[in-house]
Amino acid sequence: MKIAVIGCGAWGTCFAKICADAGNEVLAWSREKEAVEEINSRHTNSAYLDAVLPASFRATSRPEDLEWGEVIVSALPCQALRSALPEFKDAADGKPVVSLTKGMESGTAKLPSQIIEECFGINPGRIFALGGPNLAALLAKEEPAAAVLAGGDTEREDLAQAFCTPYFAVSPSEDLTGVQVWGALKNVAAIACGMAAGAGFGENTAAVLVAAALSEIEALSLKLGGKLETMESPAGVGDLMCTASSHLSRNFSLGYRMGLGIDVEEAAKEVKGVTEGKDTIASALLLSEKYSSPMPLARGIEKVMKREEEFSSLFSEISKGRA
Repeated sequence: MKIAVIGCGAWGTCFAKICADAGNEVLAWSREKEAVEEINSRHTNSAYLDAVLPASFRATSRPEDLEWGEVIVSALPCQALRSALPEFKDAADGKPVVSLTKGMESGTAKLPSQIIEECFGINPGRIFALGGPNLAALLAKEEPAAAVLAGGDTEREDLAQAFCTPYFAVSPSEDLTGVQVWGALKNVAAIACGMAAGAGFGENTAAVLVAAALSEIEALSLKLGGKLETMESPAGVGDLMCTASSHLSRNFSLGYRMGLGIDVEEAAKEVKGVTEGKDTIASALLLSEKYSSPMPLARGIEKVMKREEEFSSLFSEISKGRA
C-alpha cells in the first residue's frame, strides 16, 4: 500500500518505519524542514527516534503531497488535531484514515476519531484507531510488540495485515470507542504511577493505582459503548501496564517529576514530547459526570496537580470512590 503519515514525532516516525518494514511505501509529513531533509538524505530522524529508517520511507513538508497515499495515518497530538487536520482534507478524501492519537480534546472530551470525522467530513466507517503497548523507543529496536486496529469498516482486516511485521502483530477489532478510551485514560493512570515512583513508593502502591485505573477506565468505556474484550487486549491492560510502568512513557515521566515535588507545568517542560494525560484529566472528569461513572483516581490526580491535595490523598479518593 501507499501510506501517508501526518506527523513525524517519535510515534509517527516509528509507525512509518513499521509500515515500510511491512513492505509498504511511506510518505510522512512534517512542518520541520530539517527533519524532512534528514529523513530523505540520511534515513534518520535523530531528534525523535534512534533508528535507521528504510529507503521506502520518504518525507515532505507539503500537505498536498499526501494526496499520493491510499491510506492516511494521523500521528498528531490530540490537542493539535482540530487546527492541523483541515490542511489534509483533500488528501484524506475517500480514503481510510488511521488514528495513532491517544487522548481526548480539551473542552469537548471528544475522541480523536470524532475530531477526524468533523475535520475531514468522511464516513465514520472509514476511520480507524490503533492502540496497544507501543513505546516508540523499543519498537524502533524491533522488539516484539502487538496492537489492535479498531474500526467499523470491513477494511480493518486488510489494514491490520498491512501493518504487520515479524516484530509487530496487529489484530482487528470493531471497538473504535473502547480502544480510544483506553488509549486516552491509560495516560492518566501513568501519571499517577509516575507520581508514586517519584515519591519513593514501590510496587505495592503502583499495583493499587493500576487496579483503580482498570476499574474506572473499564466502567467509563462500557458506558460510552466500548466492549468488554478490549480490556483484555493489548489495547487495554497491555497498554495500561506498559505506559504506567516505564520511564520511556512521557506521562509516567511527567508524574515521576511531580512526585519529586516539581510543579506540573515545570515538569511538563522537562519531558520531551507531548504529555497527553495532563490534558485528558479534565475531559475524563467531564465524561465521568455526564455518564455518572465515578473516577476517583482521575479526580485525585487532578487535585494533586492543582496542589489542592498531597499525593497520599489519592488513596483516600480511591477508597471513597469504592464506598
